[in-house]
Amino acid sequence: MTPAPVRRVTLRDVALAAGCHYSTVSLALRDHPRLPAETRERVRRVARQLGYVADPLLSSLSSYRTARRPPTFHSNLAWITNHPTADGWREADVFHHYYLGAEERARALGYSLEIFWMRERGMTPARASQILRSRNITGLLISPQPGPGGKLELDWPSFSAVALGYTLASPGLHLVSTHQYRSIKLALQRLAERGYQRIGLVMPDLSDARVDRNWLAGYLVAQQALPLRQRVPHLFPSAWDENAFGAWLRRHRPDAIVTKNLEVLPALRRLRRRVPEDLGVAFLTLPQVDGRLSGIDENPREVGAAAADYLAGMIHRNERGVPAMPQRVLIDGSWIEGSTVRPATRTLA
Repeated sequence: MTPAPVRRVTLRDVALAAGCHYSTVSLALRDHPRLPAETRERVRRVARQLGYVADPLLSSLSSYRTARRPPTFHSNLAWITNHPTADGWREADVFHHYYLGAEERARALGYSLEIFWMRERGMTPARASQILRSRNITGLLISPQPGPGGKLELDWPSFSAVALGYTLASPGLHLVSTHQYRSIKLALQRLAERGYQRIGLVMPDLSDARVDRNWLAGYLVAQQALPLRQRVPHLFPSAWDENAFGAWLRRHRPDAIVTKNLEVLPALRRLRRRVPEDLGVAFLTLPQVDGRLSGIDENPREVGAAAADYLAGMIHRNERGVPAMPQRVLIDGSWIEGSTVRPATRTLA
């Protein structure tokens, strides 16, 4: 005889055993700050004793219903900027597109997104936290910092927070970024498919530091797989230096360059090197996807949208404060055909 199926423990069962309403159980199991900490712990303890496990099918149905429901604005998110000037972060096109992608996705999820500048006159971490709470802001998207190693002080237990990129060193938050390691591997692969053999990497050292050395890591791994005659040392000056670039070019004779610096093109013209006839150039982050430049579209709007998605999930689960184990969500870039490298010598996969 087939044994009778074991009855699933429900929220109402937990509520009956804990002596409270089932809505209180729902809040407690999501660690909602609306309830006292003692109540949350007591309800969770009862749930464990009864063997309560969330029903994944019901959770999926709830998510489906939420997705079909027209968005209603129920709380605010903040785009936290920490540049010396209020609009300094907008000077990098990629950061601006992060914001546009995040704002569009937040709106679709029923959240508003407001820009909050941490260096407003008279602003302190305590005052900033107070203002954010008074505006019913529950989630923070931390815009990339002015430079690597950035630090930001806020009353973190009051907020759910996600950082964009690697420049925020403290606190260690969940982050969303372009997958720069895979991006440079993709660029090197596309150049190899076009017959380039000696490919060099050129950019200021700070640019690679901002992406947690992921560009250099991908480049060095690829170099190790090449015969010695095809390896080209990377050039990482402290700042863009055309004289150093010219000397490096003459000494190592690359037939293609991977870079993020637009200054490479006029420098090559002055050095009487034609692009792409004499030298191919692929850019690791395209300022515009218009077919003129070859290289990587970092898909910054998708990065911003993914950050908003992750933050909304944290808010739904009432995950606040600095995580014990930060997670990373990495978005692949896309190769864009342009006119700064020669056409492929074989059909691309």
